[in-house]
Amino acid sequence: MTRLHLRWPATTVISYVAAATTWVTMLAWTPFAERPAEFMVPLLGVCLLVATAGALLRATRVPVLLVPVAQLLVVALWLQHRWAGAQALGGWLPTPESLTAVRALLSAGADAAQAYAAPVPQSAPEFATLLVLAGAATAVLVDLLACGFRRAPLAGLPLLAAYTAPVSILDGGVPWVKFACAAMMFLILIACQEAVRLTHWGQQVSARGTTDPTVTGQAVWSSARKIGVSATAVAVVVPLLVPTLSLEWFGSGNGTGSDGDPVTLSNPIADLKRDLVQGPDVDLVRVRTSEGDPTYLRISVLDSFDGETWRPSGRQIPVEQRASGLVPRPPGLDAAVDRRTTRWSIDISKDFSSIWLPVPYPIYSINAPGDWRYDRRTLDVISATDTQSTAGMRYDLEAIQVRPTPAQLAEAAPAPATVFGPYTDFPDTVPDLVRDLALKVTAGTRNKYDAAKALQRWFRVDGGFRYSTVRVPSGNGVNDLEAFLRTGKGGRVGYCEQFAAAMALMGRTIGIPSRVAVGFLRPDPVGNDTYVYSSRDLHAWPEMYFEGTGWVRFEPTPGVRTGAAPAYTRQTGPLPQDPEVSASAAAPRPSLNRFDEPSASTDAGAAGAGGDGSGPADWLVGLGVLVLAALLAVTPRLARSAVRRRRWAGVATPRELAETAWAELRATALDLGIAWDDRGTLRARARDLVASFGRPGQQEDAFTRAPARGPRRTRRPPRRSSGWCTSWSARATPGRCRSRRPRRSRSARTSTSAPRPWLRAPAAGSGPGRPGCRSRWCAVPRPVGAPGCRGASRCSTSRASTTPADRTGPGRGDRSATGRLPARAHDRPGGDHAETANARGRGRPRA
Repeated sequence: MTRLHLRWPATTVISYVAAATTWVTMLAWTPFAERPAEFMVPLLGVCLLVATAGALLRATRVPVLLVPVAQLLVVALWLQHRWAGAQALGGWLPTPESLTAVRALLSAGADAAQAYAAPVPQSAPEFATLLVLAGAATAVLVDLLACGFRRAPLAGLPLLAAYTAPVSILDGGVPWVKFACAAMMFLILIACQEAVRLTHWGQQVSARGTTDPTVTGQAVWSSARKIGVSATAVAVVVPLLVPTLSLEWFGSGNGTGSDGDPVTLSNPIADLKRDLVQGPDVDLVRVRTSEGDPTYLRISVLDSFDGETWRPSGRQIPVEQRASGLVPRPPGLDAAVDRRTTRWSIDISKDFSSIWLPVPYPIYSINAPGDWRYDRRTLDVISATDTQSTAGMRYDLEAIQVRPTPAQLAEAAPAPATVFGPYTDFPDTVPDLVRDLALKVTAGTRNKYDAAKALQRWFRVDGGFRYSTVRVPSGNGVNDLEAFLRTGKGGRVGYCEQFAAAMALMGRTIGIPSRVAVGFLRPDPVGNDTYVYSSRDLHAWPEMYFEGTGWVRFEPTPGVRTGAAPAYTRQTGPLPQDPEVSASAAAPRPSLNRFDEPSASTDAGAAGAGGDGSGPADWLVGLGVLVLAALLAVTPRLARSAVRRRRWAGVATPRELAETAWAELRATALDLGIAWDDRGTLRARARDLVASFGRPGQQEDAFTRAPARGPRRTRRPPRRSSGWCTSWSARATPGRCRSRRPRRSRSARTSTSAPRPWLRAPAAGSGPGRPGCRSRWCAVPRPVGAPGCRGASRCSTSRASTTPADRTGPGRGDRSATGRLPARAHDRPGGDHAETANARGRGRPRA
């Protein structure tokens, strides 16, 4: 009966270390969900499964590339048992019902990921399934790189990607403790691989030898602890000491507050959907006003459409337009239109950071502390500097409540060219469907006002649209709007972003100047004339221009979200009830938003005219950061060059030259990532280098060509003894060397040393190697009979001759004649005289 014998590979421990490193790195994902245990606990089981399966498969010699496939199958079975065990056969084997249940669970998780922003609430536990799958893929990839390919440094790439995801998405980033733990685990993973590589190389040395594997492992772990602690400390502490660029240089505030997550707002429509449905609700703006219905508090105007998105155009905000006093009359508003003025006192929460100041439209006057300025075309208010935001502000203003009549809007004159041109422009990439639908919906209308009302009614009532934030892709580009306007599966379902952007674009295609406004829809009353806008109230709506009244607000979003349409747009007769909203309309109030950065900066003339930009100190800080980054980039090269110069500075003798060259070669190989073991032979090191770099010449032939004659023996470390050479340099070259050890067979002492090509012969006539030189480091063989030669029996160069006549010479004569032993065979290069020794009966070759 055949038994299966498992030979556990050296990477078994590394498998579990890699799994632990992956799981610790995934701790950075905990802010993604309100209950991180829902995915961290299953992910721990996944990591253990991956490590165990990998160790078993490698112990049975499964091919490397098949191991991750088997690991994925094991993880899939376990996850199916966990998620759909009731529908599986025996709780484990997949069935069509279980696969359908898993697919539905993943689909629900994808919907939750699209509908919510971090942290995903407890009401959407399906989101955890996506995180578990992503963590499983990361664990398998790390195991393949660290254990399969044995490249632990490469395993840092998927770990870095996993850690970067929350850093780039979450406003608050990731706590430094989690980074330190992940960094330490990664360094432990590298140390484990290096320890295995150094302690499991080649043949094991006898316990009586001079090399102790335990000592080697201790040295590796000692170095790993020192390097790991130092590197982690530097990575955590240095960023705190380096001056950094404020996020507001890019138009977003830090938004630090104590009552909730910060809200950063710059391009308000970019992430509007996420802000409508994510997390808990947060109070952002508190208003005290005498106006009975303070709806539609505007933040910014998006008046430019490039086919990809609606965005704010460049603002003209010279210093004369500071938000401290009266504001010019709104564009297009005549005195004949009824209006009244109301007072507002606005307090901004510390959790709301924006470069746009929330104000109603239009305003009559405003007094805002700081350097805030208004744009004459849009009358929105923007920060003139990069160092201030709305967080914690309090300001007062007077707003104009415009109440046009339907007749005034219907009889409006054509818009002036300064308005009509830029606000009816749209890119050529807009599909024909948009214009065709606009013409169809507005067919039979008598004027622009009737056409605008027809578009509003079509979106709210006649078009079959539904308001929803679930399973609705975000975006307002031409492709997104085309999908939104089409009928069929997934069509005509959306939220305020799509409704506002679609109506504004359709209005432009039929010649109505249009733009998109973003702000707050309707506040909650909290006291006498006091109202609170929260993140749940964020909204988008279109504005259309009518000469004599100016910019007029319309509301295409269904009434289940917005309530009744504006009074000046209502029909004289009753309107049919708006369609029912999807179940998602009653979703819990959202958490905070995070918006993409517009060109908060003004265009070229804006900042220049204002004269208030980033000061020279800011630019000096930025320049200092760049210089510091450059120094950090060149520091490794400078340090390596300094070490090289110090190493070569004290070279004086040929032996020091050889040792320094060897040390430099070793350091260079390690820098290039080439495995290097100090216990390897010179030939082994030469073969490795030749395999890595090829053969540039024939210098390495002396290493790679081994003597073909004579039996082989295992090389053992030389033992020191007075009277015979212990230096490898002396054995490598012919010279004066004497042995006092007992006589042995020469064939058993065949040399394993090879000539060292870096030992150069000194110039003739000077130094070691000249005729008569008796230095033990002599690198040039002396001919027999040369002045100073002490006889053939001592001179290893004369031993190359096999005739007795060649073994005599001047001096003290042949040592064998007096009973003294000749030099050992392994002290001579090549050691190829076993046949001569056998012919004389002095020994037998050993096997």
